[in-house]
Amino acid sequence: MNILIVEDDRDTSDVLKAVLGTQKYGATQAFSGKSALEMAETLPFESVILDMVLPDIDGLVVLEKIKQEDPSLPVVILTGHADVQSAVKAMKLGAVDYLVKPFGNDELLLVIEKAVKERRFLKEFEALKNHVSNFYSGGNVFGDSPEIKQVTELANQVAKTDLTVILSGPSGSGKEVWARHIHNLSLRNKNPFVALDCGALPENLVESELFGYEKGAFTGADRRKLGLFEIAFGGTLFLDEISNLDFPIQSKLLRVLQERRIRHLGGKKDIPVDVRIITATNKNLQSCIKEGAFREDLYHRLNQFSIVLPGLAERKKDIRPLAAFFLQDANKTLKKKVKTISEEAFVILESYVWPGNIRELKNAITRAALIADDEIKSEHLDLVTKEINLKFAGASAAPEELTKKTDLNLKNTVKPVIKNIEKDLITEALKRTAGNKLKATKLLGIDRKALYYKLKEYKIKIES
Repeated sequence: MNILIVEDDRDTSDVLKAVLGTQKYGATQAFSGKSALEMAETLPFESVILDMVLPDIDGLVVLEKIKQEDPSLPVVILTGHADVQSAVKAMKLGAVDYLVKPFGNDELLLVIEKAVKERRFLKEFEALKNHVSNFYSGGNVFGDSPEIKQVTELANQVAKTDLTVILSGPSGSGKEVWARHIHNLSLRNKNPFVALDCGALPENLVESELFGYEKGAFTGADRRKLGLFEIAFGGTLFLDEISNLDFPIQSKLLRVLQERRIRHLGGKKDIPVDVRIITATNKNLQSCIKEGAFREDLYHRLNQFSIVLPGLAERKKDIRPLAAFFLQDANKTLKKKVKTISEEAFVILESYVWPGNIRELKNAITRAALIADDEIKSEHLDLVTKEINLKFAGASAAPEELTKKTDLNLKNTVKPVIKNIEKDLITEALKRTAGNKLKATKLLGIDRKALYYKLKEYKIKIES
């Protein structure tokens, strides 16, 4: 931590610096008001010790200008017995405390510790005021499939470190949920988790969001704004869809990762940052590098640890617990009392390919809960099961007889076709496996319970 000492008497300044050094505080010395203001504009400080009597500028003027430049920077006033009234004026201008000469070393250190804590408190308060994280309503990471257990193990291992993590996987696979999970298990979990969708904002807004800006930096900048790197101080910054960042922002991000400092747009000084970076992408970053769309040096900076998230179609064992969880969430959101999901509905959920992954499942359950009364049934699910099953059956187009139908209602027309296809597929699977139900479930991509349900529904007899 760097403390600015503004004291024209060199001996006194050297003593102050030595005392601060006993508690590992770094100190920068300024011997005039002008040099102090220049340093405050270009260097980052955690606190300022300011003598009221300076050779060139009144201490109150220096204080006022420092507070205009950085309102959260705590200033401790040094004053003589005759200047107590000035010290009181200084407190009204924003000084956090004052010391009357002569003072003891312990008194100085106590006041500085208080000032530094004040700085951290103001930063955290500003962070909360500027950014309230929207916690994902399905934020619990869970599942019983081998695929998701492997992801959980990797996430738990990396959480306790400060390694930068790349989460890759298809859109809707829960990358932000896993990023929050890693943050919550980390040593940074008492500090902010801040997320930015890099693809949702234009280039100029991404830069101002990440790095912040000074008043007057551009048209419309009517106030000083902290960047997300500052807001996430001590915590985690999650950059979603990082492949969408333009090259100039990639270059600035690389510099921040190397130097751990940022500079506001329109700013004159570097600001130290302390964040853990987690990124996410649904693209192959190495392919992006070959295409010239992503910096290779930035990729290697980010890729200290990588986790690949499976799509929902690869972890169908998790569909039931996820659906049950989303139903509870939907009941709270919609103020409904839907109790269960029918077995027929579960069969449809488990046979669907889920191109939108977990996000699509959540939306499907929420919609179904809105329509349903006590139980979610198959008719409450708005899924294009026809296309999935026809594709699975190897059909390239709808049967000719469908085109002759006058009733074009999707559910009325498609439902009997789906049943016939499902019945034929199950019969064929049982034939190929000589009636072995366990092997048949593997061919069909469904679990044993779903198979039993279908056998009963379609009255299929098993023949060895």
